[in-house]
Amino acid sequence: MNMLKSLFAAYFFFAAAAQAEDKVEIKSLAEDGVSPPASIEALSWMVGYWEGEGLGGNVAELVAPPAGGQMMASFYHVKEDGELNFYEFYTFAEIDGSLVLRIKHFSPDLVGWEEKDKFVEFPLVTTEENAVYFDGLTFAMTGPDTMQAAVNISEQGSAYFTYQRTPLE
Repeated sequence: MNMLKSLFAAYFFFAAAAQAEDKVEIKSLAEDGVSPPASIEALSWMVGYWEGEGLGGNVAELVAPPAGGQMMASFYHVKEDGELNFYEFYTFAEIDGSLVLRIKHFSPDLVGWEEKDKFVEFPLVTTEENAVYFDGLTFAMTGPDTMQAAVNISEQGSAYFTYQRTPLE
């Protein structure tokens, strides 16, 4: 599994390096920083189905409306050759008066990358109108139905995504 993660990190790095568009800012929480107060309604602008590009392929995200202090979402990446690369399932959740993003990654055959009871967690840095900055991961509206996302991939660099909100058919 470590080899798979290393290959994935290298793929992120080279795909991100190839992108030359304007990029959204990625912010970090200070080492001793505390996430600011926020409610899940601050992210309601994200609700919908989003299609776009990133990591040298096509991506899609589906973000559900807030319910019970959380929003659930799913993501997939398809390589340029049409092969499914990976899935993510994630939640935005109100925890201790702020927001946290928690992500679990899966291979195309639904084998989890993280251990059964583990996930990757991104605490909130700040929210703005139509933008949310988690520690190392950003989502920001760039137009009425366009969004960009960016994520730090440890020492390998950052990955950037562009999205268009698309009606579900």
